[in-house]
Amino acid sequence: MCEENEIRDDCFKEICRIGLRIAYFRKVRNMTQAELAEKVNINKNYLSHIECGNANKSISLPLLIRISKVLNVKLAVLVDLDDWSDDVEKTSEAVVVQELRQMFDEMCQMNAELDKTMAKMDEW
Repeated sequence: MCEENEIRDDCFKEICRIGLRIAYFRKVRNMTQAELAEKVNINKNYLSHIECGNANKSISLPLLIRISKVLNVKLAVLVDLDDWSDDVEKTSEAVVVQELRQMFDEMCQMNAELDKTMAKMDEW
């Protein structure tokens, strides 16, 4: 059971990272969520959930491919931080990765605080 929880947690973390990468490249391309959602034929709220790493939302491979094409970013870049060299200048790669990690850490901290708040509410 513990291993299953670890796998689920790892999956959630990766979904969060993918969402952050999508949000980053969307912003770099000066696109709104509404614009990207329209171009990949999904609801803006669904895109928002993806970018926020909502654990209740999965991302299909065909959708990731459509997003990568619209953002003009290799699919590998959206799913793996190690493959940024062709799409981001090497001088800015470390900055981008650091910003994404900081955003991810902040989001994890907010999720932990939300979990604590929800637990307190359950006690009432």
